[in-house]
Amino acid sequence: MPPKVRITDDAILDAALAITREKGIDGVNVREIAKALDCSIQPVFRNFQSMENLKNALYQRVEEEHNAAMEKGLQMHPIPFLGLGMAYIQFAKEEKNLYKFLFMSAAIPKKGFLEMIKEEENQPIVDLIAQMTGLPRKTAEELFMDIWLMVQGIASLVATNDFEVSEAEIEKILKDTFLGLKMQLAKTEEQ
Repeated sequence: MPPKVRITDDAILDAALAITREKGIDGVNVREIAKALDCSIQPVFRNFQSMENLKNALYQRVEEEHNAAMEKGLQMHPIPFLGLGMAYIQFAKEEKNLYKFLFMSAAIPKKGFLEMIKEEENQPIVDLIAQMTGLPRKTAEELFMDIWLMVQGIASLVATNDFEVSEAEIEKILKDTFLGLKMQLAKTEEQ
C-alpha cells in the first residue's frame, strides 16, 4: 500500500495564498511554501511540476475569492452596480497584495481592459446599467467602461497606499462620476 499523500494541492495553494497575502506574489517561491508546510520542496514540485503551474492555480484561487467579493457587493448594496464598484475598491483596500497579484502584476499574463469589459460574464452588468439608466445597450457599455476606469484607478491607488479615502467618500465619488457620465452620454445620444 503506497504511503498516504500528506501534502495536497489545496494545502500548497493555501500556503501560497497566505504568503501572497503577507509578502505579495514576489514572495512566493518553492522554499517559502515548503517552509510554511514544514516539508521539503519535493511535494510542491510533485503536485505542480513548475512554479508557473502553481502560480496559475494560485491566480485561479485568488480570482475565485475576488469574484465572491464582487458577487457580495452586487447583492448587498441597494444600487447593485455601485455595490460592485465599492466591493472592488474594498477588496483592494483589505487584500492589497491579492489585488496587486490579480491586476497589477506581470506574474500572470492578463486580458486587456477592453477584452475584460466585453467578456460574457460582464454582460449582465451592462444589461443592469441599461435597465437602471434607460440608455441603449451600446451606451450602457460605454458607461460601464468609463466608470470602471475610475473604479480601477481608485482601487489601484488604494492598493498602493497612495490614496486614503473613506467608504463614504468613495461612494460619493462613484455616484457623482456615474451620474455625470450618464448625463453626458444621454446628451450625446440625443444629438
